[in-house]
Amino acid sequence: MKKICLAIFVFLAVTSVGAVQAGPMLKLTSPTGSYENGTTFKVTVGVDSGTAKSIAVDAWVTFDATKLEVVSIDPASTPAFVNSMGKNIYNTEGKFDMSFNAAGDAGIAEAVAIRGDLAVVTFKAKAAGSAAVNFTCTAGSTIDTNIFDTTGNDVIDCVSNVNGSYTITAGPGGATDPPTAPTAVPTTVVNNVTTVPGELPRTGGVGATLGLMIFGIVGALAGVALRWL
Repeated sequence: MKKICLAIFVFLAVTSVGAVQAGPMLKLTSPTGSYENGTTFKVTVGVDSGTAKSIAVDAWVTFDATKLEVVSIDPASTPAFVNSMGKNIYNTEGKFDMSFNAAGDAGIAEAVAIRGDLAVVTFKAKAAGSAAVNFTCTAGSTIDTNIFDTTGNDVIDCVSNVNGSYTITAGPGGATDPPTAPTAVPTTVVNNVTTVPGELPRTGGVGATLGLMIFGIVGALAGVALRWL
């Protein structure tokens, strides 16, 4: 019994320490998922500044441009920061960035710890495979993903950021195009003679040909008879 209690105590202690050690961060929700090629899906970008009071946030994100493209970036329904200072999408390079800050001149005086959503990104799946979506973050750098406190210092803990990894599956086989119906060959009828393109014109039917032959024979016989009269 004592061993069980000790194990529980150690587990709770480790869990608590891990929770305390998680510093100010940005995160993707949901960080994983499986989607069919050609479909779209949404990922929410959120922030958790921990105990630090924050006045602004930058989110710089990279993604696999061979598997994904960004369709749109929209404000969260209840944004952690009221003001958005712009967004940039570079689908060819596989990256996008956006910035947010507190509202008005009173932002510093009223700054509080920030926890909530920033924006909703709509991705479109382009090809099957595994696609990573990661925050670009380097400790001490202010030209990537940042969480700024009231003194303008970047307090983000890059290791704590929650990145994304998504599986793109091949979409269901689409219906094949129906077979093409043979093109009707146009015909032309002139004086009861049917003409088909690519063929020599037909001068008459069998009956007309026989009639002409009989008329010729009769004419020849009549000529011979007249010579003997």
